[in-house]
Amino acid sequence: MTATTIAPISRRVWLVVVVAGIATMLPSVNLSIMYVVYPEIEKAFPHVGTGSLSWVLNAYTVVSAATLVLGGVIADRTGRKRAQRLGIIGFLAGSVMCAVAPSVGWIIAGRALMGLASSVLITATTAIALRDVPPTRRATAFGVTASFGGVGAAAGPAIGSAIIAAGGWRWAFWINVPIAVVVLVLGHLVFRESREASDEPFPDPLGAILLLVGVSFGILALVQSPAWEWVDARTLACLALAVVVLFTLVRRSLRHPRPVVDFALFKYRNFALLTSGAFVLGVSWFGAYFILVKFLRSQWHYGLLEAGLLVSPIPFGAGVLAPLCGRVADRIGYRVLVVTGGCAFTLASVWMLALVGETPSIARWMPGVILMAIGTGITFPAVQGGPVVDMEPGQHARAVGLNQTVQRIGSAIGNAIAIVFVASSGVTGGFHRMFAVMLVSSVAIVVFGALLRYRTVDGFVRVPA
Repeated sequence: MTATTIAPISRRVWLVVVVAGIATMLPSVNLSIMYVVYPEIEKAFPHVGTGSLSWVLNAYTVVSAATLVLGGVIADRTGRKRAQRLGIIGFLAGSVMCAVAPSVGWIIAGRALMGLASSVLITATTAIALRDVPPTRRATAFGVTASFGGVGAAAGPAIGSAIIAAGGWRWAFWINVPIAVVVLVLGHLVFRESREASDEPFPDPLGAILLLVGVSFGILALVQSPAWEWVDARTLACLALAVVVLFTLVRRSLRHPRPVVDFALFKYRNFALLTSGAFVLGVSWFGAYFILVKFLRSQWHYGLLEAGLLVSPIPFGAGVLAPLCGRVADRIGYRVLVVTGGCAFTLASVWMLALVGETPSIARWMPGVILMAIGTGITFPAVQGGPVVDMEPGQHARAVGLNQTVQRIGSAIGNAIAIVFVASSGVTGGFHRMFAVMLVSSVAIVVFGALLRYRTVDGFVRVPA
């Protein structure tokens, strides 16, 4: 093993990284609050079916997944500071739509707008944060920004629960207003404008539409299956449409000069393994997080605040461990991190399956939650930051965008699976079925990690595979 001197990060660049981290708290807080507020929206609209209501969660993830690559290119070409500002304003507008919504349809529309805005917000903020960071320190910087997102996600359930208990579910969206204003002011003061001059063609907009439509029809078939049944003509029609549309997307992406889904990136071993890991992690983690809140509220009959507090250690793990893991990755690569995180999730799954049941027990609950927190803090930064380590710098934006797209599709599918499990097997049955899915996914993550090439950024640490 050989190593070179680690390049320093200036105070100004650290300030940019920190403010970018604060900006990532906006979607992170909202994401975690949604798992707490979802049962309250369910109560507020009792005549709306489970399948329709599920789009309160999935409209955001599906739209953001389909537009993330486009959002990154828009930010690069129009100016990242300007794009980040527009993303925040769009996110704010969607939040207000949800807060004043007279119906579930309005909430879904607002959530879709928030998903579209987050595609620009997140990609622009990430590019701003990493622009001036030396290559050998990017994992550390990425870990710092991820830690802010983790803290926001951890605080979301507890703060959101208290706000919702005091003022109702609409305040879960009003809380975005002061956060957005703070981010706008700090970004205006700290960020510098930057853009990339490029002769490359604009990413395929029709491909983004095909991705949105194909994934939406697949999820629609999944969430409606308890009501329609799998052999119903409507379910089969949705599945058939999903297959046809996604097959068309694959064919188009293989031929388009700038596809939304760039399959050429999968020739890189680390990217292929970690993006596969991002997908299975998205399915299992987001589905499990949904089911945990549902289990505490419906099976153990805990109040809103208690449920929020009992799940908050999980995203808090990202806030505590992500910066440390970034420094580790800069030195020894991502293999150890991914394997360790996968093992933590495996142990958490076994614990929950074996020891958590219908009878409330905090003593049995907390070890499983702590293991999930460890897995979250180690694995998420690794599967998000690791795919680019053996790529040329010009491919980083596309690689990160596609990795995030795949993870968001996985999270939408995970939410849908959890909703179906609860609808078909009850809360306790759904809890155990979802953690069985997490167990399988965790083992897959361990395997993916073990197969990684054991190196970090070019020119720092290189250990032969």
